[in-house]
Amino acid sequence: MGQFDKCLLLLVRSDNDIPRACKEAGEFLAFRDAPFPTIHEEHDDEFVGIWVDPLGVDTPPELLGRTSASGHRVFRTSGSFGSSGIWLLCWFDAALGSSSVDLGALRESLVLALIEQRTFHQHHTAPQFAPVFDAADGLAHIWLQTERLRILFPELIGEPLTWNRTSGSIRRVDEFEHAEASSEVDD
Repeated sequence: MGQFDKCLLLLVRSDNDIPRACKEAGEFLAFRDAPFPTIHEEHDDEFVGIWVDPLGVDTPPELLGRTSASGHRVFRTSGSFGSSGIWLLCWFDAALGSSSVDLGALRESLVLALIEQRTFHQHHTAPQFAPVFDAADGLAHIWLQTERLRILFPELIGEPLTWNRTSGSIRRVDEFEHAEASSEVDD
C-alpha cells in the first residue's frame, strides 16, 4: 500500500444517527467528487471510519495523538463539514513518519489517538469506532482488518462499513457476506 497523507473520519452523535449520517455525508462526498464542467479537483482522501461520540460532534478534535520528537501531533484536523450537532465529517492530515503506511496501521493509530483524547477529557460515555473500507476491498481483507482492530480495542469496534467513492454510498457489510468471506479464508 502507498502512503496516506489525508484521511476522513465521520464523527456521529449516537448509534441511532449513523444511518442519517452515512446517507448525508455520502451524498456530500459524492457531490464534492462529481465532475463539474469547469472545475474538477481530485480528492485522494481515504475514509477510514466512523467515531460515535456525543461530545466529539460538538467539539471536534484539532490535534490528535502523542507529540513526536519534532513537536508535531500524529493527526491534525485540516477541515470539517457537518449537520447541526448530528454528524461531522473531519479531514485529518496524518503524519505517521513512514513512507509506506497502510490503512490498517492508519486506523489503529487514529483509534488510539481518539481514545487518548477522550481519556484526557474524562468523558463518561462509551464511544464506538466503525471501520470504513473501500467498496472494492475484498471481504476477507475487510473482516481480517476488523478482527485485528477488535483484538487491539476490545468492546470498541463496531460493524465494518464500505464506502463507494463514486456514488458516495456508505453501507454495512452484511452478515451473509461475512459468512462467505469466512468460507473463502477457510478454503
